[in-house]
Amino acid sequence: MSTVNQDSMSTVNQDSTPTVKYSKLKWKLAKSELTDDGKTLKILGKEVMQVWETEYMSELAQIAVMRGGRVLEVGFGMGISAKFIRDLANTSGVIEHVIVEANESVFASLQEYAEESKDQLKITPMLGFWEDVLPTLPDGSFDGIIFDPYPIDLAEEADKSYSFAKESLRLLKPGGVFTYYSNEPECFSEDHEKALRQQGWDIIEYKAIPVTPPSDCEYWKWPTIMVPRLFKAES
Repeated sequence: MSTVNQDSMSTVNQDSTPTVKYSKLKWKLAKSELTDDGKTLKILGKEVMQVWETEYMSELAQIAVMRGGRVLEVGFGMGISAKFIRDLANTSGVIEHVIVEANESVFASLQEYAEESKDQLKITPMLGFWEDVLPTLPDGSFDGIIFDPYPIDLAEEADKSYSFAKESLRLLKPGGVFTYYSNEPECFSEDHEKALRQQGWDIIEYKAIPVTPPSDCEYWKWPTIMVPRLFKAES
């Protein structure tokens, strides 16, 4: 894991195919489906998650549980990171995993997962879009946060998690840790790092890990993906 070094950063040229966007209501009510090989989750015909992300999700989960306690996750998807968090709960000291999911079909899977896992970890499913749900949660109520929802509109895609990063500062306890999908293959872009520092993040770290997405993957074309790790100041 490296700290951000302004001299070594470069802006990443993202040339992936633009994503079709949807209204909140349409996304919420759409049926999710797994492909026949079980390797891809789709909603409204778009690839939302694939199994090649497993190692990446493991990295995010390990960061989210670093402080133990209560962990918040936004976006359940195929439940890959959630299962890692559950399996790490005993050794990491995690006592509750709150998961926010906007799609009703995926949420049904989340509810089943929570019931199956109740003897291992307290899992609290919350239905809704994060921008509607999170304002109802109190300040300083989580020790770790992981953020990886599917962007359903152009504004959210362009935002690159900046708005949520700011909300994470409110929700985290002092010393808490935040990680997320940043859509960058190697390191923070200059604008990304600048936006985070303006929000009040002082400890910003990252590393890039190798990944092997299939050649026809719609949303990732690079051989590496960045894993961010941000800490809220202790006081």
